[in-house]
Order: sequence, then structure tokens, then C-alpha cells
Amino acid sequence: MVGMIDLTKAVLAGVRRATAFWGAAPSALLLALVVNCGVADKAAAIPAFARQTGQTCSTCHTAFPQLTPFGRRFKLGGYTAGGGDTKDLPQLSFMLQSGYTHYNVGLTAPTGNYSSPPGGGFNGVNNYVDLAQQIAIFYGGRIYGNLGGMLQATFSNSSSRDFAIDNSDIRYADSFKFYNHDVLWGLTANDVPTMQDVWNTTPVWSSPFITSAFSLSPVANTMIQSFGPGQTLGGGGYLFLNDTWYAELSAYGSLTPKAQLTLGIPGSSVGPAISGLAPYYRVAMEQNWGDHSFMIGAYGMNANVTPAYSYGFGTDNMYDAGFDSQYQWITDVHAVTIRANYIWERQLLNSSFAQGFSANPTDYLRSLKIGAEYVYNNTYAFTATYFQITGSPDAVIFSQNAFMSPNSSGWIFDLAYLPFSHGGPDLWPWFNTRLGVSYTLFTKFDGSATNIDPTNCPYCRNANNNNTLFVYALSMF
Repeated sequence: MVGMIDLTKAVLAGVRRATAFWGAAPSALLLALVVNCGVADKAAAIPAFARQTGQTCSTCHTAFPQLTPFGRRFKLGGYTAGGGDTKDLPQLSFMLQSGYTHYNVGLTAPTGNYSSPPGGGFNGVNNYVDLAQQIAIFYGGRIYGNLGGMLQATFSNSSSRDFAIDNSDIRYADSFKFYNHDVLWGLTANDVPTMQDVWNTTPVWSSPFITSAFSLSPVANTMIQSFGPGQTLGGGGYLFLNDTWYAELSAYGSLTPKAQLTLGIPGSSVGPAISGLAPYYRVAMEQNWGDHSFMIGAYGMNANVTPAYSYGFGTDNMYDAGFDSQYQWITDVHAVTIRANYIWERQLLNSSFAQGFSANPTDYLRSLKIGAEYVYNNTYAFTATYFQITGSPDAVIFSQNAFMSPNSSGWIFDLAYLPFSHGGPDLWPWFNTRLGVSYTLFTKFDGSATNIDPTNCPYCRNANNNNTLFVYALSMF
């Protein structure tokens, strides 16, 4: 394995020296596919799970990482279900993600929200090729008895080139009978709110499932959407009654900036500082009948936050209330999934307002995401997602925004080919890969559809200038 990694590094270095960013897409992406087949953003279809259960990826996923009802029960059961053969293989898996990113219009000046573009570079550059955008290692499955987990560490080839702890979840789960009711219960410890969730609606596992490290994103996001892996540590307990009713209560606290840096989180990504513990709740009802399943649920988080780690001025209070739903129709050949998620956030900015970090003592944000996906034979997947964020204008929080507004909206389309969902090649049957193309279309960006950076004309941009094409290859082995 070390030799393969060294060889891969040498190949990547040679390609980077031999090709410029623009005009390099065809040859670079071809090499990415060769490297992937020879040998993240969000990934959960790890081969260790397939080895442990003896199932193909299509049993747990419609198109990884989206879960089927079986996949959701596997996760709720603590990642411990067996049926396969793991005696001679460690519960380790690896991931390589490569990609080509193209802006509709290249970035031309270090101004406004574009002072630090992803990956760096100006002068009209609008093509980014990265053959090793992410390299990850996973431990997944049963640890001992009813204890299991999924632990991930990822190298991200962004401007800071970090190797850091990523989405991780450890569980203990068991079941019992209460009169005539089936009760599944569990304890979870994880490093980011909603990491433990089993539906593909809440922030960590929602669309887009694979993203580019070089794409631009609107400034505004709700608190529960803003936390990254390794910024918090939390845990709690859950119950799943009669395979229908789900309830969870957890709590999260922030790791110190020093602890986050120790875990590999770059200083620029250190998240909000939760003061004390922030309670998190999740309730859902899922009904399954025949080939159909339907879920409706709610979740939320209430946190006292110290803005910018500036102590001595009290705290802000952030309350997020989320509502979500998911419908699935899954047969041997066809799979249709429809999802909806809405988050309402109230920000009581007592500390921020006192320190001049906000123009208003109270702000609000609203985040909406609606999407649908069709998968044919677990091999071809098409996803369309509409996203929108709206809220209170704030002249300080959005000071780099010409309209001082958080309002953004758009569409994300993804077309993917998954050749090994029903089983990998004979040489390594647990190999899986996803080859795809994604397009993000902005109808509004940071407050407007046009002139979103008018103070810097002739470099002012329209929302659709930030439209992004992303061609990717993600492999798990």
C-alpha cells in the first residue's frame, strides 16, 4: 500500500508540473479515472461495511451515500450487523476523490467576498484540476460486541492542505421488547451535529453529496449547517420504537481552537464557540410499506455562542428549528427519492451587537432545500436540488456584501455513473466508484442576481458568473 501511495504521489506531482490549470481538463481527468480504477467530502458507502455484512453497496444505498431503509437500520444498530467474512481483513477502507472545477466566469480581482477564492488565484482563472482533492482513511463496522462506529480522517488538497479528523460516529446499540413493542436503543458519540442522522435531509448528509473544494458558496448559513467535523464533540441517546418512531436527545460542546488545530482543523475553519453545552433534539416518524417509505420529522439546536472567541461580553443565543421529510420508492431496478428540509434560525446577538460585530440586536435566517433523485439499476443516478437562504439584512455581518443581505438561491444538478454498486471486480469485490458531473446554478448570490460586487467594477459580478461545473471521480476501496 505504501508503494502505491508513493507512486500515486509521483504521478500527481508530474501531472501538476506538466499541465497548467486551464486547458488541462481532458487529460487530467482521464488520468484521475485511471488512478481511481487502479487503486470527500461526504462518503459513507465504505467497503468495510460491505465486507462485514456480506452485502453489496446497493443493499444499503440507492446511490452512495444516500441510504435505503436497510442502510438506515444498519446505522441505527450501531454498524454491527454481520453476515460477511472479516476474519482476515482489517476494518479499514480508503477513498480517493479527483475533480475538475470550472467557473462560468473566472475570478479577476481580490475584492469583496472573493478576497480569498478557493484554491487561490485570480487573473481570470476559472479552471481548477485536482487529481487528489481528497484522500481519506476509514475505520468502519463492529468494534466489539454491540459497539461499532465509522471513523474518518481526510487529507484535503485545498489551499491549506490539511490532514484532519472528519465525520466520525461511535455507537452502542441494543434492542428489547416492552410489552408487545420492539424497542431499538442506542448511545452515540460524534463530532458534528446531524452526523448521526440516518435520513439524507439534515445538513451533514444532504445534497450535494459530493462537492468541489474550489467552488464558491454564499456567505450566509444557519448555525447547524456551519459546523464542520472536529469542531464540536457531542453525544446522546436515541430510541426507535416499532421500526417507526424515532427520538433522540444529545448535547454538543465546542473544542478549543488549540484542540481543533491538533485534530488538523485549519485556523481559518475554526467554528463558533459554544459556551457550555448546546442541546440537540431529533424526532421522526418513518412508515414503510411494500416498496415505499415515508418520513416526516423535526430537529433543532439551542446554543449560547461566544462570537469570535471574544470573551467578557456575554454570549449570543442561536436557536435553529428544522423540519424535514423524505419519500422513497425502491424496487430492484428503479429508485425514486424526494426530500425537503427547512431550517428557521433566530439569532439573539447580545454579545455581537455590544462589540460592533452586528448591526442588529436580533437577526433571522431561513434555509430551504428541496430535491429529487432517480436511480436506475443502482448504476445511473440523476439528482436535482433547489436551495434558498433568506433572512435579515445586516450592514456589519454582511459588510462585504454590496446589498448587506444573506439572500441566495439556485439549483444543483448531478448526473452520476456507479458501475460497481452490485459488486466490484473479481480482483477486489468491495471496490466501488462514482463518476459524475455536477452543475451549480445561482439565481441569486449574496443578495442579488446582478452586480453582486458593484463597488469593484469593472470587476463586478453577477450571480450566474459563479455558476460552477464540477466533474469528479470518487473511489472507495
